[in-house]
Amino acid sequence: MDQTDLLHRISQNDEHAFSELYRVYQPGLRDFFRRYVHADTLADDLCQELFIKLWDNRRQLAGIRAFRPYLYVIARNLALNSLKRIAVSQRAMGELLRHYPVQQEATEQTVIDREYRMLLNQALARLPRRSREIFALCREQGKSYDEAASALGISRNAIKNHMVSTLKVLRSFAEKQLGVTIGLVIGIMKFLLP
Repeated sequence: MDQTDLLHRISQNDEHAFSELYRVYQPGLRDFFRRYVHADTLADDLCQELFIKLWDNRRQLAGIRAFRPYLYVIARNLALNSLKRIAVSQRAMGELLRHYPVQQEATEQTVIDREYRMLLNQALARLPRRSREIFALCREQGKSYDEAASALGISRNAIKNHMVSTLKVLRSFAEKQLGVTIGLVIGIMKFLLP
């Protein structure tokens, strides 16, 4: 199929054409992201984010003449922005931990932990049950998308779609309710979740 025709069809809301574009470019993009971020789940998340951006901006695709370079410039920018967010989140977490009082009473620590857990549970409660289940498998138990798909008897793409939706909800929650990035929220969750 002609790439110009494919992009034109996508710009006209053709989901089958978009699926074809995904099939052709997703494996290479996933490898590209993995080389930048060195983490499979983050590479998967970034790849999904890129395709969501493409779909959201599909009307402009018909006018792009050098699609592959265009695609990889977007991918590089997403990867670099992600690495910047992670670095900022890690610095913020380091600052939080550095200024955290060492001599804090255990009961006070328990209250703080409970409050963070409550806030995070509020964000997770906004998700459908299946999305919460998939998030728990992928983020809390560290399963790959393939392992989660196998465990739940659904496709890898279904896992990815749930994770993209979940990360959007958590990103929005983190920014609006806590004033921090999603990376920091997930970092905090690793400390708080049993």
